[in-house]
Amino acid sequence: MDASKGLFAGLAGIELEPADYALGSGVRLTRTYAHLMAHFMMAYTPAPPGKHHPTPWSAAGGGLAFDIHVQLEVPPTTLVGLTLDPQFIAWWITALLRLRLGPAFCVSVMAEQSFENAKVKHNEAKYYLIETEQKFLVLDPKARCTATEIDLAWVAKHWLASSRLFYENGPFGQLFVAVDHSCFAKHAELALLWLWGALEAVFSPSKAELRYRTSSAIASFLEPAGIPRMNAQKAIAKLYDSRSAAAHGREEKQSDSLQATYAIARRAVTKMIEDNRVPTHTELEAKLFGADPL
Repeated sequence: MDASKGLFAGLAGIELEPADYALGSGVRLTRTYAHLMAHFMMAYTPAPPGKHHPTPWSAAGGGLAFDIHVQLEVPPTTLVGLTLDPQFIAWWITALLRLRLGPAFCVSVMAEQSFENAKVKHNEAKYYLIETEQKFLVLDPKARCTATEIDLAWVAKHWLASSRLFYENGPFGQLFVAVDHSCFAKHAELALLWLWGALEAVFSPSKAELRYRTSSAIASFLEPAGIPRMNAQKAIAKLYDSRSAAAHGREEKQSDSLQATYAIARRAVTKMIEDNRVPTHTELEAKLFGADPL
């Protein structure tokens, strides 16, 4: 893909309540329509070098298909003012939308031209597959598929500053990727291990007493001092047991634990983005012992 031209990303599984929304720095979301399809075919004769398989062909059951209703445009002017890769920008904004709405949609394809232009000049259209998973782990049963103006305003407010946080703070980046990508894991156990490994990276620098340290630090970060924090610590520690069960292959029902773990990780990432900072371990330890800032 020629990054100097900017790009157009097609989002499948999500719709816009406003028809058009500018996110800043030239980046915008608009309504569109395109259908990405890939049908499986069977051929029976080896293909000559550099050529297609000759007929006969037979259709096979299954395939991939996505209805794209949202276009994300990252124009060339954006690249002049920002030192960010355009494909990263497209993923980052989509990931923030998933963080806000819930992980139930994907960037199925990217292109060098808008879908409207490709409809006219389809012979010149170039597309690149990105996220083609059709099944997601259910991390949030209440995930929404329509982005409202309030949701888009939140993304517009935070996407640029939070992208810098992603590049500058390794543990935060690890946690953000785990929160965003865990819906694509093939098994709940893998998603649990991914999320807890990332939570440990942020909230527990020491490898000793991981269950207590991690659960206490997360509770201190998310809840005010007192009974709410104590109850949160107990609940999070119990969730950590599901991580241990997954790590050691013990048979347990993981879906409820995964959803609860995802909710905590999602809440922590959202707070860091809105605060535009990641808490230090010294701060977390001080909060643990009640030294919260006034």
